[in-house]
Amino acid sequence: MMVGRRPLVILALAILLAMVVPGAAAQTTSLELIRYSWDNTTVAASTTVNISWMKSNLPVMGDGVTHYHFQGPTFISTDLWNSAEDVNLDKINETIKGTAISDLCELVGGMRPGDEVQVRAADGFKKRLNYTNVYAPPARQGPPVLAWWNARDGEAYKDGMRLFFLADTSSNPRGWHVFGNEDMRTCLSPSYWHYFWDGETNYPSAAGLSISHVARLEIFPSSIPIPVPPQQVAPGDWNRDGKYEDVNGNGRSDFADVVLFFNQMTWIAANEPISAFDFNNNSRIDFADVVRLFEKL
Repeated sequence: MMVGRRPLVILALAILLAMVVPGAAAQTTSLELIRYSWDNTTVAASTTVNISWMKSNLPVMGDGVTHYHFQGPTFISTDLWNSAEDVNLDKINETIKGTAISDLCELVGGMRPGDEVQVRAADGFKKRLNYTNVYAPPARQGPPVLAWWNARDGEAYKDGMRLFFLADTSSNPRGWHVFGNEDMRTCLSPSYWHYFWDGETNYPSAAGLSISHVARLEIFPSSIPIPVPPQQVAPGDWNRDGKYEDVNGNGRSDFADVVLFFNQMTWIAANEPISAFDFNNNSRIDFADVVRLFEKL
């Protein structure tokens, strides 16, 4: 009798396993915002907002009528990028409302040229965008937006919050708002492209950039100095020692660099990579750096 029970136990287990269905990812309704310090590890600023706060306090992007598309893989090895933009345009097709990523970044101090923002989903999947694609995107890309509403579900948007690009119609022959694979190649640097690997071919897929269930935005500052006000040219490191003695970017080291550094010490400490201007190597910007910069003339 005991032997006869074994098949029944196995059958019962098989039925239980068949009934276990992986749960769908839950909609995200709050967003953590982080800006890191120059070491890209220490948190310089952070806050958390929810959909209700975003809707009430920041401009709403999307009119609730216009459809926005992301193109998926063509699965045509001879037409990977599909410049005609006429294949697999409905991989992602939604009418949305949301909040601009640039507006969200400003809540923790914003981005500067050379910075990157990492868009991270609740499950850890992530993609990065650079400063230009967030603050000055080409029209065929459009501003990146976190969508928390769609026409089908309203604010119960099951894939929300989801990354969208509010692309214009300039690159689509049908006059659709599509961010296609050729748009991805044209607007984004190669390190930001997304591919779908089918075992034989890496197919470009703009749709892979549209991360769903976004839970966090993380700003990673660039390690490259930016112009020190009121200069329009970035500082220079002409001897390649990692220190930017040419503070005003005029192509040489002179007393004007010392004056500018002294006048803008507070700004430099808040906006530049510390290591690039820490001339006495004490891990901070202070008057001792002014003295050391003067001594190096």
